[in-house]
Amino acid sequence: MPQTIPCLHNKPTDSTLNIMKNLLFSFLLMFISFSYGQVTDSLKIIEIPESYADRQGKPFMVKKDSLYLFKTPDIYLVNKKSFLALESFYKNVSNQNDMTNALLENYTKTLRRNIELESRLKINFDETDALDKAIYERTQATLTNTQKALDYTINSLEKATNSLDLVEKNVKRQRKKSVFEKVLIGLGGIGIGVLVGVSL
Repeated sequence: MPQTIPCLHNKPTDSTLNIMKNLLFSFLLMFISFSYGQVTDSLKIIEIPESYADRQGKPFMVKKDSLYLFKTPDIYLVNKKSFLALESFYKNVSNQNDMTNALLENYTKTLRRNIELESRLKINFDETDALDKAIYERTQATLTNTQKALDYTINSLEKATNSLDLVEKNVKRQRKKSVFEKVLIGLGGIGIGVLVGVSL
């Protein structure tokens, strides 16, 4: 009968498992880094410097599937259609510079004329106010003189009325006096006539 040799199966220890896990993790990490490196290399990061904010001239063209790192404070993105419209407008304005200058000159002339008219209008208002003030002062002086004349007339009428009253009183007194004198003369004549008649 054959003799059987027992087979010994060694179980891995905990330290062996840890080493295997670490190797597997390192392998995965290297694979991910390699894949990401290939992606970033194919995309190529384009850096927009801070000086681009003050740059004049044609702007950068942003391309598809590219990474951009903006260092500028503000960036305005427009699509191709909008950019072409703005470019066309700029060219038209540049070509029509003479017309633009003419419009600005006409506008400036109109503005100056309006300012001059406004100044004249203000001067007219000031002159009108001065004239109105002079007329008012003259009218006030005339009214004052008229009031004085009325007061003088009233005083004169009062004096004339008083004088008429005195004259009327004097006339009445003179009438009474003349009647009395006539009576006395009449009595005197009668007395003289009696005396003459008695003496005869």
